[in-house]
Amino acid sequence: MEKKTARQPSIRLEPPTLNALPPFFQELASLGCLTGNDVHRTADGFYSASKSIADILIGKGITTFPNFQDQERDCDKFFDDWYLYAVPGGCGYVYSLFKMREQEHNAENGEIADGDTPGVTVSFIEFQTACLKVCLVSPTFANRKALNWEIDRVVAARGQTHHKALKAYFNRPEAEGPYLIAELYVRFLASLAREGYLAVPKDYAALHRKAGFSGKGGRLPRFLAYNNEAAGYPVCDHEKIYIRDPEELSPYEKCALLATHTADVSFHSFAAEVRYHARFLVWYAKIPLPLVGRSVYDSAIRADMTIAETELEGPAPFHRLNSKWVRQQQKFHPEYSLFCDPETCQRKTGVK
Repeated sequence: MEKKTARQPSIRLEPPTLNALPPFFQELASLGCLTGNDVHRTADGFYSASKSIADILIGKGITTFPNFQDQERDCDKFFDDWYLYAVPGGCGYVYSLFKMREQEHNAENGEIADGDTPGVTVSFIEFQTACLKVCLVSPTFANRKALNWEIDRVVAARGQTHHKALKAYFNRPEAEGPYLIAELYVRFLASLAREGYLAVPKDYAALHRKAGFSGKGGRLPRFLAYNNEAAGYPVCDHEKIYIRDPEELSPYEKCALLATHTADVSFHSFAAEVRYHARFLVWYAKIPLPLVGRSVYDSAIRADMTIAETELEGPAPFHRLNSKWVRQQQKFHPEYSLFCDPETCQRKTGVK
């Protein structure tokens, strides 16, 4: 099979200068919580911290917070997956949070923590940064509790409303933010590899077993087999993802990490899924679905990229390589195109 030379993406993981950061990122830098090396940006004004909320808090000696019942909980068990991001909005920037979670094992280890399922979540709800700053400056019981309430409101609570600037940014097929998030995520996962490999997540392993029992193979296992063929060596054998150099990931390793952890087989698919969620942030999507008890808007307000299925996916057009959602991403971000023969990929993997 003819192979396509992998192109270098336009997203660069290079830190901006401190005086170029959004105002709140500058405030965090002035408090000693961030350096320029902890922030990444895109050409279209998307900024992301690569230090989690937990790391920011722990760096100031704040290791616990009170939950809704005033019980002390560990920051590194609940806030370790959440990261700040900013997009241009109005006369300044609008801030929110996105999640990058690896396969965790807190539940099986009997630890009190958040979920263990890996994946990425992008919230379209504005994060009130004052709660974090006040807590960092004065970590009283009340301020730490207020921060927990605010983070929960942004990442989990129902009945929230999106910020129009966040929707406007992610609803653009040109947006580079989803690509930066995906780059940060695969690099984060690769950093966890030991002895040259990373075990596949539990949900992917279960999916592979189920697909094998059905005799149909399954969309993701078929894609990973094709990815191995395109790479010319085993990248993922459905038990392990083999990482040759975590600092210099091949495009095939990136695709394997995305597929097993987010169910998206490419950066284009990942970005299309984020945009698909943003597109549903409209008033009529707030009508509750029969027998579900929640609306499409409730699901759309946070874009969840995981192996687990959600009611928002339906036919999941962002998982079909020839859908308009993915084709638009390919049009605006051709540097992330990998396979030179998409028809062969579609035929062999069933990813249409």
